[in-house]
Amino acid sequence: MQDIIHWEELPTGEMTALWHPYILSGAVNLLQGDSTAGKSYLSQAIIAALTTGQALPNAEPMPPCNVIIQNAENSFTHVIKPRLQKLGADFTRIKSIDESTERLSLMSPKIEETIVKYNAKIFTIDPIQAYMNMYRLESVRETLVSLGQIAARTDCAILLIGHLTKSQTKAQYRGLGSQDIFNAIPSVLNLGKADEDVRVMVHNKSNFFEIGCPIAFTLKDGFNWIGEYDITLDELLAGSITPQRGHRREKAKEFLQDILENGEVDSVEVYGRAEASGISRRTLERAKSELGVRSKQYVGGWVWMIE
Repeated sequence: MQDIIHWEELPTGEMTALWHPYILSGAVNLLQGDSTAGKSYLSQAIIAALTTGQALPNAEPMPPCNVIIQNAENSFTHVIKPRLQKLGADFTRIKSIDESTERLSLMSPKIEETIVKYNAKIFTIDPIQAYMNMYRLESVRETLVSLGQIAARTDCAILLIGHLTKSQTKAQYRGLGSQDIFNAIPSVLNLGKADEDVRVMVHNKSNFFEIGCPIAFTLKDGFNWIGEYDITLDELLAGSITPQRGHRREKAKEFLQDILENGEVDSVEVYGRAEASGISRRTLERAKSELGVRSKQYVGGWVWMIE
């Protein structure tokens, strides 16, 4: 027999974010993109930062925390650990539930037990398609409800990582499987390629906070954050660059070479002067990547430099 909840006895709380506003604490989150977009690499860069207390883009540093990784596609020893090592992760803070003999069920009590035991702040499941039948509507709903309840009870961010379809449906609904997945998850992130070197994470959906700015990174010469990027979800998924954009990018390259020729310049000043010169943030970020311009964080913000 089910108990009765007395609302006058319920505590009043508020939604918080592990990485504001992109990844919610105490909730299920979704990161989705094409197979070559770099979803796993991005999730591992986030994990590395969380284990060492490094600030994520547009966020303040936080105390190092424990994380849990479940990955059904890549070898822990040959792919994920070497990558995390390059990213500077603290391995003493990373745990995984052993799936060597049996695939983890997303309905397993082991998930909550492990989160509680290690006080984990994020639990990643990569890819979600390997753990759940995406087309069985009842199964999808039941699993998401269960994961949501675990997240709420533990205040852990559960991050599902999934592939996109190649269908021509509306961009936000191109996740593989039932549209119920998109509708049921409060924060959805899409990842795609702006060009061969630049990958961009677009905040597709947010139920509790404002939509975050697109955030770009490059995998050229290892993982490096670029920062905010001017692009829409439809533009990102289309992946086309017009000749006019190419011309604007050359102008942006010349601008960056001029402004940075004498050393570091605060990113706020770079953006401001670029805007005054008629250069969009998106074009500036692409030019930054192609020139190999680096960002360095200091107490008050970021500086740009050409190495």
